[in-house]
Amino acid sequence: MADLLDGIETSEERSRAFAAYWGSLPKTALIPHRDRFRPEAIPRLLPNMVIHELVSPEMLRLRLVGSAVIQDYGQEITGRNYLDFVDEPRRPKASRAIHVICEQPAGMLVQLRSVTRAGRIMTRESIAFPMRGDGDVANLVYFCSSPAREREIVGPEVDQLQVMNVMRRTYIDIGAGLPDFRD
Repeated sequence: MADLLDGIETSEERSRAFAAYWGSLPKTALIPHRDRFRPEAIPRLLPNMVIHELVSPEMLRLRLVGSAVIQDYGQEITGRNYLDFVDEPRRPKASRAIHVICEQPAGMLVQLRSVTRAGRIMTRESIAFPMRGDGDVANLVYFCSSPAREREIVGPEVDQLQVMNVMRRTYIDIGAGLPDFRD
């Protein structure tokens, strides 16, 4: 399979490694089933992985959250609604941006800016691809993130993520074209 990230700007080795692994998985109608995903094939990426379950437009359940992501959030977030970490006015757009990955289907590369409760500003890159869950339904989105990087330090060592905003979003054509969605 051709490099899914050809022509897409990223310097994150984790994004490239995850795209290559996801691209190697057998697919049904462009989307692999979660049973085909083998964590042992990408052990160094697992701490940076997050699985979103698309329950409804208002609920994107964080089914699995890697240890590095939990550390960046400053709290256990497994089982929570991802939208709780998005500014309330942006929640419908954030939800739509993720749902379209399974509907189109497509991949997504985003650069994120997070602000913690103490005012620390963090940036990271995340790449996401759709997966099929129970009943062969495409309702899972697997993310792999780079480690958060601080932009400024103004808070204590122990801190919690308060809000997350997208700086740039790029959809990745996996064979069905690019979604029309725009932020």
